[in-house]
Amino acid sequence: MSNFAFLLQNIAKKYKSIGFNLFLIAVTTLSSVSGISQNTKTKLDSIVKELGIKDKASLIILKGKAESDKKLREEKYLNYQNIQKQNKLFNLIELEIHNAKFLLTKGFNYKDVAGEIHQLKDWEEFAVKGIVGKKFRVLTDRNLSSTSILLDELLNRSTERLKKISLENQQLSRTQEKIDSLVAQKNLYYVPNDSVSREIYRLQSERMSKDIALISERLKNAVDSIQTLEIMGDQLKYKIESDIIENNRLRKLELDQLFTKKVPVFERPLIDIDPFATSIRTNYLVMYFYLINNKNSILTMFLLIIGTAIYFRLQKGKFIELGYKKEMLLDINILNSPIAAAFLVVFNLYQFVLPMPPLIFSIILWTISIISLTIMMLHTIKTFVWKVLISIFVLNLLAFFDIIILIHFVGESFLILAINILGIGIGIYSFINRAQFQRKIYLWYIIAGAILQIFSFYYLVNGHYNLGKFLMTKAVYSIVVIFSLYHTLIVVKEISLVSKLLKTIDEDSSKKTIKGIPHNFNFGLYLLLFVSCFILMIRNTYLFQSIVNPFRNSISETRNIGNISFTFENIIIFILIILLSGFISKVVSFLASDNQVIKNKDNAKSIGSWMFLSRITIVTLGVLVAFASTGIPLDRITLIISALGVGIGFGMQSLVNNLISGLIIAFEKPVNLNDIIEVGTQSGKMKSIGIRSSVVTTYDGADVVIPNGDLLNQNLTNWTLGNNQRRSQIRFGVAYGTDLELTKKLLYEILEKNKNILLKPKPTIWFTKFGDNSIDLVVMYWIKHFDFDYDVKSELIMAIDKTLKANKIVIPFAQQDIHIINKNIEPED
Repeated sequence: MSNFAFLLQNIAKKYKSIGFNLFLIAVTTLSSVSGISQNTKTKLDSIVKELGIKDKASLIILKGKAESDKKLREEKYLNYQNIQKQNKLFNLIELEIHNAKFLLTKGFNYKDVAGEIHQLKDWEEFAVKGIVGKKFRVLTDRNLSSTSILLDELLNRSTERLKKISLENQQLSRTQEKIDSLVAQKNLYYVPNDSVSREIYRLQSERMSKDIALISERLKNAVDSIQTLEIMGDQLKYKIESDIIENNRLRKLELDQLFTKKVPVFERPLIDIDPFATSIRTNYLVMYFYLINNKNSILTMFLLIIGTAIYFRLQKGKFIELGYKKEMLLDINILNSPIAAAFLVVFNLYQFVLPMPPLIFSIILWTISIISLTIMMLHTIKTFVWKVLISIFVLNLLAFFDIIILIHFVGESFLILAINILGIGIGIYSFINRAQFQRKIYLWYIIAGAILQIFSFYYLVNGHYNLGKFLMTKAVYSIVVIFSLYHTLIVVKEISLVSKLLKTIDEDSSKKTIKGIPHNFNFGLYLLLFVSCFILMIRNTYLFQSIVNPFRNSISETRNIGNISFTFENIIIFILIILLSGFISKVVSFLASDNQVIKNKDNAKSIGSWMFLSRITIVTLGVLVAFASTGIPLDRITLIISALGVGIGFGMQSLVNNLISGLIIAFEKPVNLNDIIEVGTQSGKMKSIGIRSSVVTTYDGADVVIPNGDLLNQNLTNWTLGNNQRRSQIRFGVAYGTDLELTKKLLYEILEKNKNILLKPKPTIWFTKFGDNSIDLVVMYWIKHFDFDYDVKSELIMAIDKTLKANKIVIPFAQQDIHIINKNIEPED
C-alpha cells in the first residue's frame, strides 16, 4: 500500500494539476478508508498542504499577468485612437491648406482693385473741383446737380467694391483661423509608441510645419494687402459721403438764395480750368454711369420701340392689302410714319418709367422726339407751322448746347441772352400769326415760353444766373415736351381708331382718305398734359428730389409679415410686368385675328397656331419674370403652384379643361383660323383661337365665344380642314312628258359655263324618282371654295330657270284636282 501511495505522490509531482491532485486525494482517502496505515495518512496530509500553497501562488501570478495584458491592450487601443485622431487632424489641415492655396491662386487682383480705388478717387476729386475747398465764384445749379449724380454713383461703386474686399478678407481670415484652430489641437502633438508610427508622425509633422509656415506667410501678406485696400476704400467712402453732404448743403443754399443771390455774370471768372472741356467730361461720366447702371431698362425701351414699329408697319400693311393707297393714310401718324411714331410714343411714355434720368439724357430723348415729330408732320403741316417748328428745333439745339455747359463763363451768359431773344421773337411771331394755328395748345405754350424767356432775360441781366438759366431751359423744353406729349396722346388714340377701322372696313367697298384724330381734347387731357410736362421740367431739381427721394426710399424699404419679406417697389414691378405681358399678349392676339394679312391658307394655319403658342409663352414668361423680379424663391413659387393645384382639383376643373384643350388645338390643329366649322348648333368662320376660348363669326355677323373644351368634346365639323372645295347640290323636278335627255344636256352646259364649278370631280345629274307632280332630279357639283357656295347656287338657279323656259321645259308646282262623284247635288244659285 505504501508503494502505491509513493507512486501517487510521484504522479502528483509530475503533473502538478489541481484536478489531478484532487483525484490523488480521493484515492488516498479511499485507501485510508480501506485501512491504510497511519504513516501513509500523514504523508498524504503533507502533500495536500504543499499543493494548496502552490495553487495560491499560481493564482497571484495569473492575476498579475492578466492585469499586465489589460494595461498593454489599453495602451495599444489609446495609441490607435490617438493616431487616428492625429491623422484626421493632418487631413483637415491639409484640406484647409489646399483651400487657402485655391483662394490665393484664384486670387484677388490687388493691382486692379487698387487702380479702381485710385480711379474712383480721381473721379471724386474731379467731381468736387470748384465745389468743395476752393469754390468757383459762380456755383451753377447744373454743376451741383451733375456733381450730385456723380457722387451718388461713386458712393455706390465704392460701397460695392468695399463689400467685395470685405468678403475676400473674411474668406482668407476665416481660412487662417481654421488652420490655427486645428494646429492648436493637443492630439496633433501625440507621439506614437511604436517605431513605425513614430517615423510616419515625424514625416507628417515636418511636412505640415513647412506647409503651414509657407501658407500662413502668404495668407498674412494677402490679408495685410486686402486690409490696406479696405482702409483706402473706407477713407474714400468717408470722403465721398462728406462731399455729398457739402454738395447737398450748397444745393439747398442756392435754392434758398435763388431770388436773392446776385453774381457777376458778365465778368470773366478767375478759374484755371477749361469750362467747356470740364463740362464735356462731366456730362460724359454722368451719361456713362447712367447707361451702365440702367442698361436693362434702356435695352427694354429699344425693344419696345422695335416691337411698336413692327406693329405699326403691320397695321399699315393691312390697309395697303385692303386697297388703300399711301396718300389716303397721310393723316394717320402711325400709318404715315410708323418708325417715327414708334420712337415718339415709346420715348415719351417710357421716360416716366426710367429711374430718375439725368437732365442731359432726358434732353436727348426730347430732341429725338421732336425730330420724330417733324418727320411725322412732314407731309401734312403748312408752311407757317413748318417755320415755327424749325425755329423751335434750332432753339432746342442752342439750349442743348447751353445745358452741356456746367461751369459759368462770360460767353455762356451771352448765349443765354441770345436764346432769350430768339424765344421772345418766336413768341411774338406766333402771336401775330395766331390765326394760322389750328391747334391752339401750340400757341399757348409758345406764348408761355416767350413770357418765361422775358423773365429769364430780366433775371440774368440783374445777376441771378441760376434763376435766369433755369427759366430759359424750362421755357425752351416745355414747348418741346408739350408738343411731343400732345402728339403722343394723338398716336395712342390713333391706335384705337385703326383697330376699330380694321374691324369695320368692307373689303369690297370703295376706299377713301382716312381722316386723322380731331384735335379737340377735353379739359382732363389738357390738365394731364400740363401736369406731365410740369413733372418732367422739375424732376431734376433739388426741391423735387428732396420730396421724392424719401418716398422712393420708403417703397424700397424691406417689410416683413411673419417670415415673408417684401417691398412695395417689388409689388409695383410685379404688377407692371404682369400688365405688360398681358398687353403684349393682346397685341399678339390682334395680329392673330381674322384681320391679319395672310393670303395663303397654309401659312395662316401655321402662323395662327404659333401665334397662339406665343401668347401662352408670353403670359407664362411674364408670370415667371414677375415672380423672379420680386425676389420670391422657387420653393415659395412651388407652394403657390401646389395651392393652385388644390384649387384646380376642387373648383377650376372646367377652366383647366379649356386651357388644356387650347393646347391640344394648338398642337393637333383640328381647327385653324378662317376655317368653316360647325359645332353643335353654331356654324361659321373661325375668327380667333384663344387660351381659354375661341371665337366663331357666324354667317349673320355675330361673334360666338365657344370654350375650347366644347370644341373638342362636341362633334366638330370642319369643312375646310383638308381643302376649301365643297360639294353642293340643287334638287328640283320637271313635268311629265319632258325630254329628259335634252334636260340633262342643257344642265351640263349650264354647269360648264360657271367658272367657280370644278370639272374634276365631274358634275353629276341624277333623275331620282317619279314624284306626285314631276320627275325629280338632283344636280351635284363641286365648287372651288366654300365661300362661293351660295353665290354659285344662286347663279345656277337663275341660269336653269332661264334655260328651261327658253326650251319650254316646265318645272311643275304641286297642285290637286277635285272630282265631284255625287251628281245629285245641285249647286246653289
